[in-house]
Amino acid sequence: MNEQEQNIISRYLDNDGFVKTWPGKAKKRELILKYLASKFTPGQKYSEPEVNLLLRQYIDDYVTRRRDLVESNLLQRTDDGRVYWVDSKN
Repeated sequence: MNEQEQNIISRYLDNDGFVKTWPGKAKKRELILKYLASKFTPGQKYSEPEVNLLLRQYIDDYVTRRRDLVESNLLQRTDDGRVYWVDSKN
């Protein structure tokens, strides 16, 4: 992410990196989703409870954001939803 994107993201985070408010604009929501996706180790496999535990460290509505991450292709998952991962290219 470039400096401008980091400045935008920082407006939505508290001092601990927790998302304090959800942006209204789609472009800004996309940046926050990329921020959340960056918390995963590329290529590492995660169970759904592990994904939830990780996301809960950064956002209250982790279930919706997990779904958003999958729908935006920032987080991949198996068809049965048991295994999640972030591609190393993201």
